[in-house]
Amino acid sequence: MQPITAVIPNRDGADLLPTTLPPLLRELPVPPHEVLVVDDASEDDSVALLGRDFPDVRVIALPENVGFGAACNCGFEEAAHEQVLLLNSDMQVTAGSIEVLQQHFADSDLFAAGPRYAVPGEPEGPVDDGEGLVRPQLGSPAGGGLFSRTKFLELGGFDPLYYPFYWEDLDLGWNAWRRGWRIIRDARACFVHLQGATIKRLYSRAYIDRIRTRNRCVFGWKNLRSSRLLVRHSAAILRRALGDLFRRGAPGAVLGLVVALPLLPRALGARRAVPPGLTDAEIMQRAGSTSWRLFSI
Repeated sequence: MQPITAVIPNRDGADLLPTTLPPLLRELPVPPHEVLVVDDASEDDSVALLGRDFPDVRVIALPENVGFGAACNCGFEEAAHEQVLLLNSDMQVTAGSIEVLQQHFADSDLFAAGPRYAVPGEPEGPVDDGEGLVRPQLGSPAGGGLFSRTKFLELGGFDPLYYPFYWEDLDLGWNAWRRGWRIIRDARACFVHLQGATIKRLYSRAYIDRIRTRNRCVFGWKNLRSSRLLVRHSAAILRRALGDLFRRGAPGAVLGLVVALPLLPRALGARRAVPPGLTDAEIMQRAGSTSWRLFSI
């Protein structure tokens, strides 16, 4: 294998790291590889645990919380190798999966390669969902996947507009496709998602609903060039927000529409800064996606 830097953004993951780091270090022994944890101002003993139990792991301890995207960007900037494995602290690699993903980087147009995600107890071998073991993917595999560091940094990494979380992975993938770069998902590789509750542990459901809706709006304003697609995207957001309000009395999504408006000038400024490339229709065609998939996220 070519040398790889594994970048793990971590926030209060001291209970998960002792489970996820050992299989990673077996797959990517240090040296020649590098394992880098960017600790996003954890309030648990993550940093102390890493220094005590994982001396081969390089740790960047951020003094204040910067959010998922900025923590990842810091890791990519500090990475020593061209190929970077981005991995959530609750994601466990399986034997041979990283090598399967790396084989795709013989293609110079590849931006990222992601595995199939499984939950504990599911089979870890190849699973064909009817769309083929290897297929294009619209969003970047931010939960766990292998990236080209050069291309990631050329795109500017994850956009801070999406702070603190959600939709930055689709935004990055969309802009990679716009450049003509590809993202693939290879179901012959499998990572096990041990726990998907980090955000839910730290934030209320109302706050999560608000941020998710706000960032859906930001994504559309920044990225969708087709007026027809933007109208459909906006209508889907409004339907979802009103549905949450009237079906379960949850106003978070509606409030997300309100807090999105101050970000409109920044989103339009970011839109103007993106170089021309593939059209929206060409992006979805090449990524094997459709508008209903985009609106269902």
